[in-house]
Amino acid sequence: MVAPSPPPGFGSLEPHEQQRLTAGDHEALAADLAASGRYALAGWVREQIWDFERACIEYQAAALPVDALRVALESGTPAALDAALAMVEKAEPEPFEAALALLRKRRRDMEVALLLASRHAAPEDRAQALLRAGNRVGAAQALAEAGRPRDALQALALGDEGHASPRVLALAARLGWDLGDAEGAARRAQAALRTGPPSAELAALLARALGSLGHDLAAQLVLERHGASPSDDAVPGRYRVTGLLDNAIAGAAYVGVDRVTMQEVEIHLLLADQPEPIDPQVAAAIDRFLAVAVAAADVGHPAIRPVLRIESEAGLLVLPRAEGPPLRRTIRPPGLRDAIPRARALVAFVLEGLAAAHERGLVHGGVLPSLLVTDALGRPQLPPFGAHHLAGLAATRTGGLEELMLLTAPELRRGGSPTAASDLFAVGILFHALLLGRLEPPTATPSEDAAIPEAERTLIERMTAEDPAHRPPAAAALAQLRAPVADVRTLGRAPDAAASRSTSEGTTGGLLVGVEIAVAESWSPAQIDALCATANPWIQPVLDRDRASRTVLLAPWPADARGLDASVVGWRDLVPSAALEFPDPLREAIERRLRPESVVVTGSGDRMLALDDLLTR
Repeated sequence: MVAPSPPPGFGSLEPHEQQRLTAGDHEALAADLAASGRYALAGWVREQIWDFERACIEYQAAALPVDALRVALESGTPAALDAALAMVEKAEPEPFEAALALLRKRRRDMEVALLLASRHAAPEDRAQALLRAGNRVGAAQALAEAGRPRDALQALALGDEGHASPRVLALAARLGWDLGDAEGAARRAQAALRTGPPSAELAALLARALGSLGHDLAAQLVLERHGASPSDDAVPGRYRVTGLLDNAIAGAAYVGVDRVTMQEVEIHLLLADQPEPIDPQVAAAIDRFLAVAVAAADVGHPAIRPVLRIESEAGLLVLPRAEGPPLRRTIRPPGLRDAIPRARALVAFVLEGLAAAHERGLVHGGVLPSLLVTDALGRPQLPPFGAHHLAGLAATRTGGLEELMLLTAPELRRGGSPTAASDLFAVGILFHALLLGRLEPPTATPSEDAAIPEAERTLIERMTAEDPAHRPPAAAALAQLRAPVADVRTLGRAPDAAASRSTSEGTTGGLLVGVEIAVAESWSPAQIDALCATANPWIQPVLDRDRASRTVLLAPWPADARGLDASVVGWRDLVPSAALEFPDPLREAIERRLRPESVVVTGSGDRMLALDDLLTR
């Protein structure tokens, strides 16, 4: 294979360096190039292995602002993007304009606006960039700062003021005052204070407007009520809120967009329902919760939701937007008693995440089906760990008091502290609910429980034992669930197939929606059995199989997933080591068939092995 050549202007590699590149020695070669001051080449070499963050650093050292910006955008790392933008701000006119062109091509209008602001560009240009980014408030602020309140008010496009956000109303009130519209300023400021956070500045504006209209007493009352209780906005300006989120962990929650990474996020304001000033005990509880949540996210298991950002003082927790619905929607009649393998697979994935966290001494403390979301492959994801620290803050309206009480272990109801055993109790209740189709204690309806197979019924009884000492650890319960995927003919009908979020067509036996694959003859029956018996979260999930026709049904990839390009140098280094943890000779069979297209990068950045590629060869 011939290694690619650096672009013009970056310098050239010596023959022995070209040989190292061909041999895949990218990391060490880049380090040697940087040590010798050949930073442009070092950055280019790092690009070949998708190490965009380090490539950005090398391009900055090489004084190449446009290339630094280009790889910073690819990295998706806020720190790299901030550093690259800071470099572009100081660049000469030609690279500055090239950077603007790159950002416009990538439709990164927020960054375009930031750069234009750094060069004191015309407010019209900045406002247009912000409007293209969907930031009407930012565009209006840019025009207002330029002394053009009428144009700023027009940029807000208020329309129906009854549906405008408090932030928009507050800005409109200030603009109306600047334009001499005291009545409009008073009306909008009053609406903003009624629905938004208290603000001394806005209250003073309302008082001035009321006073100018002759309502002196009302103005004095406004100052007394609001003037001494200002409050800052808890959501940093990098997030654009687009809607409400039903299943808040505590306080209030919103969905939005990270203006830096353009990633959809969930914004949880844990202190939204708390009065000012915040009680020190409440602040300490938030600190404990966030510390456990970050520690569990660092475990890196796909069954545990990642944490993007925390701010303890503001009670802010930012998570990636859930790609699938809450697991609670799967709990509905007639249950999954006719699709036992699917229920086992869902619970096993939850147990995998708990087992990985329990090994590090971390306890979840709040496994509720209304907070368990699903990823793009339909696998359940645990909400942030440490939920027990939010006792008294967590809104029971999320899952209802009935759900909370049912999944709370007996020892916790008696005042005990959460343990790994109490987490297992909640998972046992969840398993029972998935099979039965409704949330209720395992002994509530013995006649219906009798329809649950004995193996599953016994495991549920052990997981929900009154004495926590009699409950199995997560790893032991997981071992009981790790069974080969059953023959598709024994599964019956999957009740929620119609609700699948599959992006691909194809079914096996009319049961589950997914991707049907005919397994190549090069795979022996024993190898297929071993693959279906493996619980590896880094491979494409196997839903069902049909032994007679040598077909398997695989979970479909989400629309934003992509396979590695065949031209990527050193692509084998991008294969997660955990994805190859198979017993021999299965591992050898998989490694022999690996190629770049066998590695799929999901929208969240995880790299997984694609069975729909491996099993066809």
